[in-house]
Amino acid sequence: MWTDSITYLDVEPTSICQAACPMCARNVEGKGLNPYITLKSLDLNWFKENLPSWKIKQLEKIRFGGNVGDPAATPELLEIISHVKTINPAITVGLNTNGAIRNTEWWKQLGNLLTGELDYCTFSIDGLEDTNHLHRRNVRWDLLMNNLQTYISTGATAHCDMLVFEHNKHQVEDFKIFAKEQGFTLLFIKETDRWDTYTNDIGLKPAHPYKKESYESVDISCERDRNNSVYLDYLGKFWPCCHMAEAYLNKIGYELHHDIRQHDNKELFDVYSQRLNNKPFFVCKRVCNTSNGKKSQYKEQLRFR
Repeated sequence: MWTDSITYLDVEPTSICQAACPMCARNVEGKGLNPYITLKSLDLNWFKENLPSWKIKQLEKIRFGGNVGDPAATPELLEIISHVKTINPAITVGLNTNGAIRNTEWWKQLGNLLTGELDYCTFSIDGLEDTNHLHRRNVRWDLLMNNLQTYISTGATAHCDMLVFEHNKHQVEDFKIFAKEQGFTLLFIKETDRWDTYTNDIGLKPAHPYKKESYESVDISCERDRNNSVYLDYLGKFWPCCHMAEAYLNKIGYELHHDIRQHDNKELFDVYSQRLNNKPFFVCKRVCNTSNGKKSQYKEQLRFR
């Protein structure tokens, strides 16, 4: 699972999150906890015991994100980041969050930790005050803004992801102004591709008419192979990538991924690569195809500074 070629560790440090986004694997269409997950976080001791110094020194980047949890909810996240940076001062540390967890003192400490040239925190904000909560359900705007402004005031780098739906597409140009005024460095305008999985009425509609894709005859460029990466989930399990880990436990669309559930997470490391060129898993065809894969979600990127 861990090889000398790995330079990027993608970490899901917790399954805890206050939000109930309808398209998140953490819940079932925004209603209740996914029965396939448990509430748990990786602690500092886990990293000390399971990621020896030589592995951390081997890395160029570590990102704290997740399929089912928000990393900011991890009880010992600041201590974990400090530990990693002490061992490997040159490592790039990234974070993805909804931003409305914790208090301003915690965000000030985070900003003072992310001092590397390429360190960043990405805030996922899907619209302005009157629309963000329609997808980022249970995310309080006032907490988000206080935390965001406190973090940016430290001089740390902030990026922003905006998912565009039918209900907020009219705000895209105003959101660009908002993002620049807030002090973001980068803004990514995105449209989710999950409409082929979330086919029921979940109170959301795509920004543009959706046509169901066929993944039968596609070329694949494997994200794991491109990034020299490995994915670590909140249970301490390693997976080839976050997409496989999510497909393994997602309650919605469960029937689409019978092929990978024939194997445990360890077996997938060997099996996925053997199958890439002849009989790839559905998730590989869906996510990493070269014509309309995950990269197609990114519609626009703006750099403000």
